[in-house]
Amino acid sequence: MLGVIFFVLGALFGSFANVIILRLPKNQNIALPRSYCFKCQKQIPWYLNIPIVSFIFLVGKTKCCNEKLNPQYIIVEILTAVIFLLNYLNFNIAQAITLNILFFITILIIFIDFNERIIFDVFNYSILISGLVVALFFNHLNPVDITFKNAFITSVIGFSLFFSLRFIFKKLKDIEALGLGDVYLIAGFSSWLGFEKFLYLLVLSSLLGIIYFAIFGRHIKNFEIPFGSSMGLSFIVLFFV
Repeated sequence: MLGVIFFVLGALFGSFANVIILRLPKNQNIALPRSYCFKCQKQIPWYLNIPIVSFIFLVGKTKCCNEKLNPQYIIVEILTAVIFLLNYLNFNIAQAITLNILFFITILIIFIDFNERIIFDVFNYSILISGLVVALFFNHLNPVDITFKNAFITSVIGFSLFFSLRFIFKKLKDIEALGLGDVYLIAGFSSWLGFEKFLYLLVLSSLLGIIYFAIFGRHIKNFEIPFGSSMGLSFIVLFFV
């Protein structure tokens, strides 16, 4: 029964995540107005705005003007629902709730960075500060179970490594190989993973970035890899392996 509750909550949070993903980069209010059709601006009734179910019922099209819906809607809702359920199945309740919040923020980072190549400071600071606070005072909430010393030193190492790479590429080739958001993000993720999994994070996120470039950007000049998205996906995966 609790597993069903976690799944449904995940779907609801996924629906809200979609609102934030679409509105925040446009500097729009994430609370009001209520959800509306992106084409005709007509307000969507609640019974056509049920996470996952409405998308399937509408066969991926809007009811008001029959426009094709962005598949991102159902992807985010299912992904968040499944992650919430996995947290419940793999961790104790306190850890599951903690990770639900952490992964919700991470999902926002993944999709906003993928769409807009932006990582908002508020997300980075939230992950970094919460990771250090949990390591110092509430160690039992992090299933990776790392000390504050490990969390702090690994964050400094991650930040220093990415900042140095950014500085070197800027000086030598006058390009930003890494955005400043990526620099703060690796520090935040490191505060939750500790040094051992930090190394896995580097390898896995780099591999995902290379694969994405090989598929989509090999023949495009100055192609930008959404590395924050690669790190976010890798970060979530590392809690389950």
